[in-house]
This record gives sequence, structure tokens and C-alpha cells, in this order.
Amino acid sequence: MFEEPFRWMEAISTRHSYVREKLRKGQPVIGVPYNEGAVIIGFSPQPGKIFEIYDRIALGGLGHPADVERLRMTLLDMAHAEGFNRSSKDVTIERLLQFGLAPALKQNFEEIQRAPYLIQMLLAEINHEDGAEFFRVNYDGYWEKFKQGTVISGDKKVSERIQKKIDDTDFVSCTLNKSIQSALRIWEEGRKKPALEKESLKSTDDSDELDDEMEGHPTDLKEAFERWNLEVGILKKNTGRKCLYSTLSESEISALQSEVIR
Repeated sequence: MFEEPFRWMEAISTRHSYVREKLRKGQPVIGVPYNEGAVIIGFSPQPGKIFEIYDRIALGGLGHPADVERLRMTLLDMAHAEGFNRSSKDVTIERLLQFGLAPALKQNFEEIQRAPYLIQMLLAEINHEDGAEFFRVNYDGYWEKFKQGTVISGDKKVSERIQKKIDDTDFVSCTLNKSIQSALRIWEEGRKKPALEKESLKSTDDSDELDDEMEGHPTDLKEAFERWNLEVGILKKNTGRKCLYSTLSESEISALQSEVIR
């Protein structure tokens, strides 16, 4: 009987390792503000990475497509139920996470008989004071709030590098186009391993791990545009519409590609 808590802790630790390994090659999704709202960007081999959740809320997902879709639908149902039973002003990311999604994710993760969700999520919102807010949600229900923008990535070191660059960039004063271009360059720079890290991997006979991480993945923006789909979700305040969400068209993405790749 006394061994049961330790067995549970060991099982939870194994689940953490399992999910992190499954997410390790997940490509970064970046959410940043700009002078008129917020934007989420991400590359993926197939469409289905960035979505509208509610009038002022957008979602970027990383992980198994089925889990991303399942939790997207959960958030959609929660948001519309909250808006119907209360009011649209009560539909905020904090409420959806605190009273709905986060407890459900935590319960799922700690029930070791059930398969864990293979997912990370980035949520962006234009609050009712017209400020941009960003939330990072983990597979175990843990979430954080950011005002300067944030990133999700399967690689913790990539996340740390990109987050530092986001924190050092004044996105709030940028136009939409400038903000997207800066975020794309940060995406590219963040995925490149620093020379010291490469040498460290080689010195510990982990060079195969470095090759495996890069195998089959674009190494720069030019290759990413050629092989993958760029998805851009935009939340623009003062649109004159109730819904603030929009996306870039194919022609706008082509023009963006020409500007960032020269």
C-alpha cells in the first residue's frame, strides 16, 4: 500500500517524458502584438495550426492533429456556452482556462489509465480594453500569461531562445507587416542551434541527435516557404465588426515571402 504513491509518481514522470518526446519535433508557433492588435504565425506540413475561437480569441496549436482538433472544439463549445449563458464580455481566455480547460487537462494527465493529450497551445486575445494578451498552455494543464508575446515549441531550448528574442523586440510599435516579418526572422533564428550548443552535442557523442532533429525539416525561411504552409491569424482591434479575427490570403502570403526572402 505504501508503494502506491511512488508508483503513481513514477508513472507521471514517465508520462511527462513520453509527451515531451512526442512533441520534440513540433515546429514553433509565435504570438506577438502589433500596433493594432495581435498576430499568431506558424509553419506546418499541412493546414490546421491556427484557428479562430471566439470574436476576440485566436488559437495556435502544436502536437497531434486529432488532439489539437479535440481541444479546439472543447474551447469553441465552452466559449459559445459562456457567451450564451452570460455575455460576450464574459468570454475571456482566463475564464476558459481557469474554470474549464486547465482543470480538464490536469485531470486527464494525472489519470494514468487514459492516454495523455499530445499538445501545446498558444492563445491570443484582444481584451475589452483593446490590449493584446497571450497565454501558453501545456499538456498537463499548466498555463502562463504574457503581454509581450510568447512561443510554443516542442524543443524547450528553441522556446527559450525565441522567447528571449520576443522579449527584446518592441512589437507593440510595429505595423502588422513589420511585426510578421520580425516574428518570421525570430522563428528562423530561434531554430538554429548556437555554435556552442552544437559543439557540446558533438563532444558528448550526441551529434546523431542533432542530425535527427533537423532531418526532414526546413533549415531556413526560404525552404520553409517552399515546403510548408505558413498560417497567419490576425486579431485587429477597431475593425468596426464584432469579430476581430482574420487571416492572410495566399496573395498576401506570397508578397510577404518576397519581402522576407531576398
